[in-house]
Amino acid sequence: MIVYITAKAPYGQLGEAYILPEMSAIKEKGMELLIFPRDRSDELFHTSAKHLLDNTLSCPIMDLAIAKSFLKTVFQRPLLFLDIISNIVLLSRNIQIALKNLIVLPKSIYLSGILRKKKILHIHAHYGSTTSTMAYIISRFTGIPWSFTVHRWDIPENNLLGLKCKNAAFVRAIDKKGREEVIGIVNESPQTDRIKVIHVGVNVDCSRKEAETGQRAFTFLCPAMFVLKKGHKYLFEACKLLLNKGLKFKCLVAGDGPLKEEFRSMVSTLELKGNIDFLGPLSQESIFDLYQRGRIDAVVLPSIVTEDGEKEGIPVALMEAMAYAIPVVSTNTGGIPELLGDGSGILVKEKDPVSLAISIEKLMSDRAYCGVLGEKGRMKVEKDFNISIISNQLLSLFMPEAGGMLEYNKVKHIKSVFAGQNNVF
Repeated sequence: MIVYITAKAPYGQLGEAYILPEMSAIKEKGMELLIFPRDRSDELFHTSAKHLLDNTLSCPIMDLAIAKSFLKTVFQRPLLFLDIISNIVLLSRNIQIALKNLIVLPKSIYLSGILRKKKILHIHAHYGSTTSTMAYIISRFTGIPWSFTVHRWDIPENNLLGLKCKNAAFVRAIDKKGREEVIGIVNESPQTDRIKVIHVGVNVDCSRKEAETGQRAFTFLCPAMFVLKKGHKYLFEACKLLLNKGLKFKCLVAGDGPLKEEFRSMVSTLELKGNIDFLGPLSQESIFDLYQRGRIDAVVLPSIVTEDGEKEGIPVALMEAMAYAIPVVSTNTGGIPELLGDGSGILVKEKDPVSLAISIEKLMSDRAYCGVLGEKGRMKVEKDFNISIISNQLLSLFMPEAGGMLEYNKVKHIKSVFAGQNNVF
């Protein structure tokens, strides 16, 4: 059995949708799966996650059972408890990080008691923040090997990354730049050997209806949370340039977030209400439905590097569109060039609405180019971001002694054969 520790997935809204295909692929390959969300939630936003609910144990950060388990463990294993506490307090960079880690300590101890009774092969946490702190604590109490995935924001946060890299079986970065940044923090060769680049993957078995050219305006989608690093401001300015040239288009914006009202106000000020539609937060299924019905001609993600250094990893929103052979436009920031740098999509400079407008206009005016670019993108995702391949890579690291999933399935088959023979006799 493999354990995943998440922030909220499979529950929650938008933030962890990209983890769902990974956990689903591991389950579909015949591996038993158990999911522990850090935060308790009952909101199932993505219906594609429904089949994961039977594999999920959602419990609060603290309740009576957790408190009892915590106190019992403190008395039974005081030395280990004190060692973990001292690591958290002394090695956390600041008091805020230390407090965040201490908050998840009782729940981690409680989950350790549950996992000790099960046959767990590996624990994997998404994010280098408190979720991986939980995996570290559980591993210390159970001896179960563990690993974690760092994404982007969680690298500069540096929540005990040195300690975690030292104790984890491996660390997964989702792009090359992420790996370089972790190495820059850890800077110790035994740990750096454990830091692997394994992309986030998407389903590639996708198809879409041909768009009905001439029946509607050229339509492009920006599926992104309303936060600064997504660069919506520059997309809206590009839309104004397209409008001033008399071009007919429709820009759909799918998302939610703290800058929602600011963006709505900006669209109104630029007199773009007739060209830009705010769709609100959309589930994966709703976005994929737009792709399948041929309603989207291109996907645009105008990401930036913020003043405090926040930037993208490799956006799954782009991969998902590319899997449907939809051409994409994005910026030369974060890990995006790793996805589009070979001509699989259009890369422009960040914070450059003129370049964005030129690229969108090129797609609007040349449908043949759209088709070629979309096909290149689909081939790129199929080759390098195929969730079936990526899940196999992860399983080979989760179960190195078994040679990954292939050997695991062989063992399962042999056991089932002998079980059948025992039934006969």
